[in-house]
Amino acid sequence: MSPSLPATTLSVWKLVNRFLPYLGAVRWRAAFAGALMVVSPLVAIALLWLMKLLIDNVFLAKEMSVLPALAGAYVILVTVKLLMGYAQTRIEASLSEQLSQNVRVDLYRHVISVSPGTFRAYSVGDILGRIYSDVEKVGYLIYSGPIGVIFNVLAAAAYIGFLLLLSWKLTLCALVITPPLALLSYRLSPNARRAAKVSRHKTTAWFSRAEERLGAVAVVQAFGAQLAETSTFAARCTAARHAALRGVAIQAWVTLLIETTGAIGGLLVLGVGAYESYQGSLTIGTLVAFIGSVGSLYSPVSSLARTSNRFQRAAAGAQRVVALLDTPSQVVERPGASTFGRIRGRLEFSDVRFAYPDGPEVLHGISFAMEPGETVAVVGANGSGKSTLIQLALRLYDPTQGAILIDGTDIRDVTLESLRRAVAVVFQEPGVVRGTISENIRYGRPDASDDAVMAVSQAAHVHTFASVLSRRYATPIGPQGSWLSGGQRQRLALARALLRDAPILLLDEATDSVDSESEDLIQDALARFAGKRTILLVSHRLASLRRADRIIVLDEGRIIEMGRLAILQRAATRFRDLFSAQILTEKVPA
Repeated sequence: MSPSLPATTLSVWKLVNRFLPYLGAVRWRAAFAGALMVVSPLVAIALLWLMKLLIDNVFLAKEMSVLPALAGAYVILVTVKLLMGYAQTRIEASLSEQLSQNVRVDLYRHVISVSPGTFRAYSVGDILGRIYSDVEKVGYLIYSGPIGVIFNVLAAAAYIGFLLLLSWKLTLCALVITPPLALLSYRLSPNARRAAKVSRHKTTAWFSRAEERLGAVAVVQAFGAQLAETSTFAARCTAARHAALRGVAIQAWVTLLIETTGAIGGLLVLGVGAYESYQGSLTIGTLVAFIGSVGSLYSPVSSLARTSNRFQRAAAGAQRVVALLDTPSQVVERPGASTFGRIRGRLEFSDVRFAYPDGPEVLHGISFAMEPGETVAVVGANGSGKSTLIQLALRLYDPTQGAILIDGTDIRDVTLESLRRAVAVVFQEPGVVRGTISENIRYGRPDASDDAVMAVSQAAHVHTFASVLSRRYATPIGPQGSWLSGGQRQRLALARALLRDAPILLLDEATDSVDSESEDLIQDALARFAGKRTILLVSHRLASLRRADRIIVLDEGRIIEMGRLAILQRAATRFRDLFSAQILTEKVPA
């Protein structure tokens, strides 16, 4: 379920100010587009004036001598108008896309840079929806919308000036519709914004549901839940459709009233103009030019009447973007944070306590130290806090109390970049990305040489399967490594971690979901680095613990036992309770 809408809703003006700095990168193109906007209505007015001259002087007065000049001017003006329209379309599209891209990149950078717990309340589908579609609304809010307002105001002012020049009486008739349009826009704007918010919220609901269930389609099919899931999906789509239609209904109602009001104004102008022409105070050419100008005037006026609704809908999307952009990370570098120098690899947890936001405490005063080159395994029942230790050592979260130190330095006192260079990790879910085998190994160190990649590949036993593939290390492995087995993905993740050449290696249940052959290969790879790197190992597999110098047993967030494997498995310990089945299995002769 996606989170509810933000409690604090910014006004349209504040949202515009929030994103206004993005215009700085495109200010010259925006200035050129503005210049085109100033000239465009003037060219249109010049064409209308030419039409008046043609009707009065050529068609009615039969002065054919002026026809070539008027026809030439008409061709030139039409050519200029077409070229300006083309340029405006290209420039405005370029600007809108550039602004959207800049906002989208900044939002993506923020989302992938903050600590994982920052957006626990948001689903991946919700975040993707904001990055994709809501960012487009920002482009309208800070450029397309304001530039449209400027253009429509300039165009309306130019046409009104031209109309006054032609006939002040008819101009007053044409402008009688303006107050009703302004009032209509003001009254319906709040409804439009509310409808847009609800529509986006409902759309996010089905998008998030689809994203989550498509990622677990095997489970859906295994439990025969296709009909139930389809029914739920259809219900959410129906709710989104009804919400979208409510917004469309408001806009259609606004359009109907605008067009009706405009038609009434047009009839009034036509009636008064016909009377003025009959009285001889208005020429036919002037009347035709006036009616053409009124038609041109109603376009910017009606657009201005709809502007408020459009801004409100755009503001609803921009508000969702701001909600992500302005959410601070739960892990922040301290001012003046230093960088690690040469690291020996001593890792210490000192009275560490931790609780997830709005949750109970999961670690209660954890204290232990690992000397450089030492391998320490952490075991315990599910939920005992083992993986939390790994996340804290990486500073994906910060302790609520106590400290984690590397070579005696609190990791909160160094930059995150410096810390991540000092620590490499292999998770239970290997996190293989779409790309080739080589690209995945180089993921954390893109500038690594081919020799370095080959060395870690052989050490992690990646070479044993990569060498027999048709394209070897250039072989694509599919999304999330779907074309590899679980053991192959895990070995690939290990090679990636080893390529970092970090003095501290964290293994979060890295061998728990692989077959025994892959586990043996991974253990063999780790044996090559035993004593050379400080290794913190979390595992449920007894075989993975045999090379550990010490084993720490956690129970409900507390250290209850610590010692070597031989001692812990012989005594009446919590460790023996946890691994009794595996201990008995190993004693049964093959």
